[in-house]
Amino acid sequence: MNDLVFEILRATAVGFIFLYLVFNKESKEIKVDGWVFIEIGFALMLLGMLVDITDNFPELNKYVIIGDTIYESFLEKVIGYSFGFVFLAFGIWKWIPKIIEHNKMTKQKLEKAMDDVKILSGLIPICSSCKNIRDDEGYWSKIETYIHEHSEARFTHGLCPSCQSEMQKEIDKIS
Repeated sequence: MNDLVFEILRATAVGFIFLYLVFNKESKEIKVDGWVFIEIGFALMLLGMLVDITDNFPELNKYVIIGDTIYESFLEKVIGYSFGFVFLAFGIWKWIPKIIEHNKMTKQKLEKAMDDVKILSGLIPICSSCKNIRDDEGYWSKIETYIHEHSEARFTHGLCPSCQSEMQKEIDKIS
């Protein structure tokens, strides 16, 4: 009876793996060469395991055409296990290079994205009066120019409410 429990657990595990492979649509980008062979391999192994489970129930022999015969052994051992493992191995052999290629492409995209990102960090010397910034070579430039050259930030200009009221006072004096 312990043999039956382990056979059922094994078939259940392989069945879940098979269903996961068939119904998992999230990893579509890496479902390339070999994926179908892996699915077929697990399906055939599941078939072999299910046929193996029927060995434990002699009363099923009258319902199962194959019964405990050479046909059952052929289905279980040759079709199920042997062909299943062959399909699985071939699928993995075809699939692994695509995974490695996908991994390399993902790393290249990440490195390119990291190169494209410019982040200002550290201490930036700024004039307390005019707010110009001193660069690494010792040249002073406007804050807008410095940030534009050292990041992806772009500026638009406007007036804050206090500067706008000061400017309005100056305009009113002139008028």
